[in-house]
Formats: sequence, structure tokens, C-alpha cells
Amino acid sequence: MQTSSKQIDITPQQITSLLNKHYASVMSSFLENQSSFLIGVYKRYNSIEAANIVLCYAKDMHLQIIRQKETKLNFDISLNNFFNNLEIIEKPSEKISYIVKNTSIPKETVRRKIKNLFDAGHLNNNKIYKGFYWNLSPKQKISYKKIIDEEINMFAKFTSKFSSLLNLNLSIEEIKSEIEMNFSFYWYHYLSCQLIWLKIWQNKLKDNELLIIVLQAIIPTLQFASKISNTINTENLFKIIGKISEKDDISQTAINAASISDITGIPRVTCIRKLEKLVSAGFLYRGEKTKRYYVNQNIVDRTKNVITKDMVSDSLGLFSSFLCIILNSLTYNKSKYFRNKA
Repeated sequence: MQTSSKQIDITPQQITSLLNKHYASVMSSFLENQSSFLIGVYKRYNSIEAANIVLCYAKDMHLQIIRQKETKLNFDISLNNFFNNLEIIEKPSEKISYIVKNTSIPKETVRRKIKNLFDAGHLNNNKIYKGFYWNLSPKQKISYKKIIDEEINMFAKFTSKFSSLLNLNLSIEEIKSEIEMNFSFYWYHYLSCQLIWLKIWQNKLKDNELLIIVLQAIIPTLQFASKISNTINTENLFKIIGKISEKDDISQTAINAASISDITGIPRVTCIRKLEKLVSAGFLYRGEKTKRYYVNQNIVDRTKNVITKDMVSDSLGLFSSFLCIILNSLTYNKSKYFRNKA
């Protein structure tokens, strides 16, 4: 039996248009995904800078695995074969200057964090090329598999939810299965996207722990706004985020140092210091009576230093391109499976 079905490519413009149209509902879900990812790597490495460095090396390792297909088309890049691949491929090593370029983290900070990661066994060194590469000890491999399973599940849920807006028939289980089958391909693109996004914020905030706290404020605010209005998009977001009218009770969008510390693992005293920094930057407002923090209602102050329109636009463009790659690959491989079955 032959099929006449034709693969229709999804474009970044289509995805950007949908993100704009369904901004509050889609972005709150997306930012929850990002928050969980960042909190997870922060807790593993006790630092966003350290995590960022590991992600750089891990991304290169996945790329090296994918490149094995250049000489062996049926090379297994699945999650099940991942640890075996780590043993057989030539380890890609990079110097400190490469990490600085790809993360925008100051050179001395990178040097210090790499030393800590090396001492903890997360990195190994290539004495010939005087560079470092990602390392997973036998003990770390056990926890890594559990972490990756959780991250794939989390990402599959968001991707499935978003794909429904494009009328794609992609279930969570189908997405998980496809990612696991072609793990290094999908994870290379996933980590590449995360690294570019973190670099954008590093250049903006100079401190990506602030980003984790920014997300804790934005997520409940977007969730609240989406309940009040279904017309939120990137054009009016800057006018209404946090408070739709004077009658709205925004107490449910408030955050405090204790709750953020519990959620993120960032020490409470550090949370207090960073919350006050965001108040000084104009992004947050601190209630005099409640001592809790809200997204600032003064649009000029709020958008001046943190959530600028350019930042939102750049993030949308980045993730639209990423989702375009992922969704096209998912739909292509699914249609290929059914063509072969037919």
C-alpha cells in the first residue's frame, strides 16, 4: 500500500505567531519548563555558572556522537546506547576561552568553576590539548539517567501541548519515544538553545541566579493574567502584566524569599539580596505591609532593566527556531514510521 501524504514543514514564523497569540497560557507553561530545568541544574552543581559550563561540554559531547553518523549511517544515538557512546567516541575537549565565548561568564569565574567541577569529577582534562571535557563517573551515571528521564518527560509535556496549537497529532508518549530513540540529536539542539538563552540573560543581568528568581515572579503573574484576559500578547504584555485593572487582587502573584528558597534551593539570605536587587532594577515592587514582592506595575521602570521588549522578542525568536527543528523532526519521523509500516 502506498501513501500520498506529504511532509509539511513548520516555519519559525508560524511558531512565533502562535506564541504571540497565546502568549500568557503558552509562555507560563514554557517558563515552568525553563524554571524546572534551571532549578534542576542549579541543585546539581550548586551554581548556575557551573551548570552553564557543564552544559557547554555536554552539548559538544552530543554533537560528537551525532557526527558518528557521517561514517556510519545506522550509528545508534539513542538514550539506551548513550553511556556506551560516551565510552567509544573521541572526547571533544575545549579550553577556558571557548567557554567564556559561549557563555559570556567572566574568565576568572570560568577558571574557578572549572577547577571545582574537575575536583568534583564532573569534568576531566585532556593533557595533550590542555582542555577539558564532560565526565560522568559510574555513580553519576545512575543519577543522570533519572534526571534525563524527568527532563524528557517535562519537555515532552510542553511540546505536546504546544503541538496541539498546530493541529499536530503528537502525544506525550510518542514524543518521549522519539526523543529517546534519537536522543543525542534532540539533546544537542535542546542544550544549544538553553546555552544561547542563558548567554542572552548573562549579558543582560550579569547574574543568572537572578533569572531563576525572575521566573518565579513571572510565572504566577502570567497564570493570573491569562485567567483575567485571553487577549494577552507581546504587544500589550508590557502594559498589563501583573495587574489587569485596579479591581484585581494580585496577592496570588506575590513571592517571598522563603518560598523561593524552598523551590529553588538558593539560600534564603541570597534570595533576599537578589530580590532587593530586582527591586532596585525596577522589575519588582516590595509591599510595605506584606513585605512580599510583586511584578512592578510601573511599566517604564519594569521594562527598563530586565524584561525589555527586545529581550522578549529575542527569546521568542530563539525558541521559535528551536521548536521548529524539534517539531519538524518529530512529525517527519512519525510520518516516516507510518509510511514504512504501510
